[in-house]
Amino acid sequence: MYKVIIKDKDVSDIIGNLTWRDTVDTLGVEVEFELPVNRYNKDFEFLYDITLGDPIQILNDKGEILVQAIIVTETPNGKITNFTAYDMAWYLNKSTVIKQFKKMIGNDCVKSLCKEIGIKVEVSGLDTKIDKIYKDKSISDVIKDIIEQCSQFNSKKFFIEFDNGTLKIMPYKKIKVFGQFEIQKDKFININENIGGVSLTKSIVDMKNSVLVITENKGAIRTIGQEQDTKSIEKYGKLQQVVTLDEKEFSKANLVAKNELKKLNRITEDFSIDVLGDDNVKSGRVIDIDLPLFNLKGEYLIKESNHTISNNIHRINLKLEGYSDE
Repeated sequence: MYKVIIKDKDVSDIIGNLTWRDTVDTLGVEVEFELPVNRYNKDFEFLYDITLGDPIQILNDKGEILVQAIIVTETPNGKITNFTAYDMAWYLNKSTVIKQFKKMIGNDCVKSLCKEIGIKVEVSGLDTKIDKIYKDKSISDVIKDIIEQCSQFNSKKFFIEFDNGTLKIMPYKKIKVFGQFEIQKDKFININENIGGVSLTKSIVDMKNSVLVITENKGAIRTIGQEQDTKSIEKYGKLQQVVTLDEKEFSKANLVAKNELKKLNRITEDFSIDVLGDDNVKSGRVIDIDLPLFNLKGEYLIKESNHTISNNIHRINLKLEGYSDE
């Protein structure tokens, strides 16, 4: 049984179309729901006080808080009102800054940004010195750029998540989940053995099998590094990415080319499935998949999870991609 609290009021029995979504590509969790409008029933009078800026919490039957968010839009629609809420990461997406970092370690840059808007943060692994001016950029975009710069030099993947009001950024570590759904009291089934709604598209549209690293100084462009996959080029044709580095980073050009090629030289999969719900199944986690009909077997990274509670049944749509430790 899930519980939904808005402004200290329990709306679990009257809330409708409750969904929440999280992804590895964007900061924050999005929540959508609807509440009834009934001007003739005194039991619903308190609903008129629910409005923009109000907090919403979703809790499971153990009392664990799954989502904490703030209502940011409301849309009256006759007999119901639709609401959208976001967790604290929304402020990172909506707040713009003018910021100059002069050879500041990435970790400290992120701490400085979060301090400006009062967001708690735990960050590690962003060890590259950042020397850049950001103008009229959202804080989330600045953080993503800092992570991108650090990844170019240390080849690390990073994990970003809001957890109990704290923004956490760290080198990615595999978190394996074995989702289970309670079909009746104390009787569980494995969700990855009960998969439906399979959709799969493979593509080379975003593939890059050649990376060129250049510098630009007073209008003069110079190539300082290159990495490519000959076999991939023979099969798919040359798909090149150009990366511009500061002259001062000349010695790291080949490393950057190698790391960028490793990240971009792959076939992308638009792969989604429907499963029964488990609170631990969310973006950034890894799950086992075995679908012989689609020739899919192995570990898959959850790129996006879309949770729905309807008639107190928890269902999830997952967007996945093949997982690799590299």
